[in-house]
Amino acid sequence: MRILVIQQKMIGDVLISSLLCKNLKLWNPNIHVDYVANRHTLDVIRHNPFIDGVIIFEDHFKKNKFGLFQFLLYRRKQKYDYIIDAYGKLESFLICLFTPAVQKIGYRKVLSPFIYDKEIKVLKVQDDTLQLSIKNRFRLLDPIMGDFPKNSETEIHLTPEEIRISRERLDAVLGKGKKAIMVSALGSSKNKTYPFKYMAQLMDTAFRTTNYPFILNYRPDQEGLINILINQLKPNTQKAVMKSLTPNSLRDYMATTYHCIAAVGNEGGAINIAKALNKPTFAIFSPLIDPSGWHTEIPNKCMAVSLNTFFDNAIDYTKRQKLAKDTARLEELYKMLKPELFEKKWIGFLEKTIS
Repeated sequence: MRILVIQQKMIGDVLISSLLCKNLKLWNPNIHVDYVANRHTLDVIRHNPFIDGVIIFEDHFKKNKFGLFQFLLYRRKQKYDYIIDAYGKLESFLICLFTPAVQKIGYRKVLSPFIYDKEIKVLKVQDDTLQLSIKNRFRLLDPIMGDFPKNSETEIHLTPEEIRISRERLDAVLGKGKKAIMVSALGSSKNKTYPFKYMAQLMDTAFRTTNYPFILNYRPDQEGLINILINQLKPNTQKAVMKSLTPNSLRDYMATTYHCIAAVGNEGGAINIAKALNKPTFAIFSPLIDPSGWHTEIPNKCMAVSLNTFFDNAIDYTKRQKLAKDTARLEELYKMLKPELFEKKWIGFLEKTIS
């Protein structure tokens, strides 16, 4: 049996959808599973034993129509028993249309009757503790696996060499075997970045509580923003920031986080990767993101806060697109999520992590 799983675009989505491959292999180890993903996301599925083949959807296909057409023509030569489209947008529609399969499965949308043989209704309300981003993907498996038990633990697979090199690098700066706290100091955009003033407060509290050093995760072009954050820290906390250990690639981030005691900060791909590495995490959600879709609360292991945690119905997530365009309102909402609201939860998480 051959199955094609499609999940393009963002790192977090690609990581979550790798659960489709994992569960298919747990159900039947003898099937062949191919996975379509964008090139910039491949590091999160590298060395994944549940994926037999990776099909790269190049980032430039959106502009390079000829390249896209050639890609689609090649897909016509590949045959599958099932296609699972976890992305559900124009690019994956085209892949489904051009790739032969006995059955094509995807989420119910306006065009889906013309694309899929089996349409799956998307759940929009969380009815148990499992986050919707995972639960809805599991529903895509039902036409194939039925009620077969499903595993919801995402995985990152590092090589022994990656782990060794990263440990040696940390040892040279921190001391042999010592750990640090990984901080996702910046979100994927300004709209998803907790105000620096508040982040500085949390880091000051964290250092006072744990006395652990910090490693900040950011891109080289974001160093100016990071310096603004560091300048708002108390002097002792500033000294605890190990800039020389800043990860220089996605795989380096993974290997460095592997040796950290916890990962905290802005919710996003970095936090999801830390979860897949089985690290304790504490995520701060942007007012634009509904936690029910991306978070499963596990006390002292996988924790998060959002504005609606403290102010009932402060945000109507069905109107997030409108809110994203209202910068002033978004900043106002973010400023409402003061560290004092969750200081007890924050300190409790840190104390449990180092105990």
